[in-house]
Order: sequence, then C-alpha cells, then structure tokens
Amino acid sequence: MNKDNLIVYVSSRNNYDMLKGEVFKIDFEGFEFINVDDESIIEEQNKGKKICEENNVIYLQNKSRGVQMATQTLIDFINKNRLNCKYVICFQHDIKPITKNFFSRISKVIESGEIDDFGAIGFNVIDNGKYTENSYQEFLEGKFPCGMLGLCHLSRLSPSTRWISPVHNKTLVNIYKNIESPFIIEFPMWAAIGININIWNKIIIPTTDYHFHLWFPDIAMQLNINNKPLVVFPRLYCLNQQESKEAYGIPNNSAQSAMQGNSYHFGEYGPHLENFKKRWNWDYENVSATFPKEQYINTLLNDFYNHDPYKGPLKIYNIKY
Repeated sequence: MNKDNLIVYVSSRNNYDMLKGEVFKIDFEGFEFINVDDESIIEEQNKGKKICEENNVIYLQNKSRGVQMATQTLIDFINKNRLNCKYVICFQHDIKPITKNFFSRISKVIESGEIDDFGAIGFNVIDNGKYTENSYQEFLEGKFPCGMLGLCHLSRLSPSTRWISPVHNKTLVNIYKNIESPFIIEFPMWAAIGININIWNKIIIPTTDYHFHLWFPDIAMQLNINNKPLVVFPRLYCLNQQESKEAYGIPNNSAQSAMQGNSYHFGEYGPHLENFKKRWNWDYENVSATFPKEQYINTLLNDFYNHDPYKGPLKIYNIKY
C-alpha cells in the first residue's frame, strides 16, 4: 500500500488543547498528518508549534484566513514537497473515524485510480450529541444505520428534509441505508472531506469569504459546475462528537458560537450566507424559489436540481473498498 498518496490535516484556530487531547488520539495508520494554523493568537500559535513538534506533526501558517485558504496553504506545500500525494483528508477537531483501517481503505482506492476524476469524497458521518446523546450507541445496535451521508439542497426538498439523515427524513434513509456502493451527491457532509489535489489545482479558486460555514459547499459548487462529481463512501463511518468541545471551554454549537464572534471559530454565520448568494446567484436556504437553473445547464448542479432523491442516488459507482 502506498502511504504517500494521502495526507490528513486539520485547520486549527485557538484550539490546540483540543488538537492534543482529541485529534492526536486518532490512529492515522502511519499516514502523514499536518496542522495548518488559521490566524490563532500568538500565545496559541506558540503552543501549537510546540505541540506539533512534540508529536512529529508539520505546522504550517495559513497564508490568509479561513478553511478554504488553509486548504490552499496545505496544497501549496504538497505541490512543492509531497508530489506523490493525490488526496488530502480534512478533519474537524470533533471528528474521528470509527471504521477499521479507515485511511488504509481510502488509500487503496486512491492507488487504484478509480477516483482520479472525482473532485472530492465524503463519508457517512454519525452526529453524536447534536440530535441525541445515544446516537452512537444506537448506531452500534443497528438502530441508526445511515448517519448523515450528505446534503440534498438542490433537490427542491423542504428545509426539514435537506439532510439524508434519520433525524430529518426517514423515508430517504430507508432508500439510502442499504446502498453500499459509493454514489454521487451535491455536497457531502463537510466535517470530514477528501479533496482531489490535482482537480483542486485545475479548478478551485479559494476565497476568504467563508471562514468556516459554507466553506465546503462553495468548493462543491465549483466542482459541480465543472462536472467533477463528489462521491460518498457510505460504509466509511466517522463520528462527529460536538460535545467533546465543551471540555476545552469551546461552545459545542459552531453556528451559535460563530454568531457570538467566538475566537475559536471562523466568523459570523450570516455573512457567509450572503456571500454564497452573491457568488452563485441563489439562496442556499431557499433553493426552489431562487435557483437559476438556466445558468447551470449542462452541469451536475442542474442534474441534481432536476433529480428526485426518492428514486435513489443520481449515479452509483461500482468501486470496491
């Protein structure tokens, strides 16, 4: 197995105690892990450099601001120093993989060349502590089989059904939960995302407009309009433990803490929505009334808009993993 084709990273901002206490507990299976600092205060930067040095982790300073730019900073480093790397996996601090050999399985698929033309890959994210404190246990017992595969914003569903998740739409879950092969979706759940470096280099124009919220839906838009699919691997599971932030004095609701201008997070939520509308000419929260489908003819965005998710995924791929 080629362990040079995949790098894992996080973007840190004033949360290095959590990096040490949570992220460094993950078994990265020998794959390289890199930290990108996103304009932490000086004291936290110094702490982060020391923690990374003690754990043999590369520390990079974001060249600008926000997760998109942090990803660009990482990819610029890879383009100069890690030429064999084909994908980066972006994790949040409250995410951890729970599938055995998670990274090795992704690396094997990368090595096969079967996902060279995909813009990004997503996973099945179980959101523990947001909807129910028992969701992880329910998953283990087989009562919570689907987690959050991703988003369906473009399918003209009502806001309450936008997530493919048992919490929001049990009918959709009954359709999707038995699908074991990877399938494309508009926006995978961005708490854990794999990004194709070659396609990023060719297509993506990062911006500082999205410090955290909507940073990846904007990337997904850029991929979809260029017909580079985003594919979900439904049998690769990650656990999203938002409540784990509380032990480090960080509010567990990212949106609420961002509205408060909390220094741990990435800017206020409202402006991100307005920036998204301005850039793409439709309202992320009111798709059916605002989506300019004539603007996106012959793109995957138009295909998703016209697709009925109750008929299953737009396309399923026979990829072994």
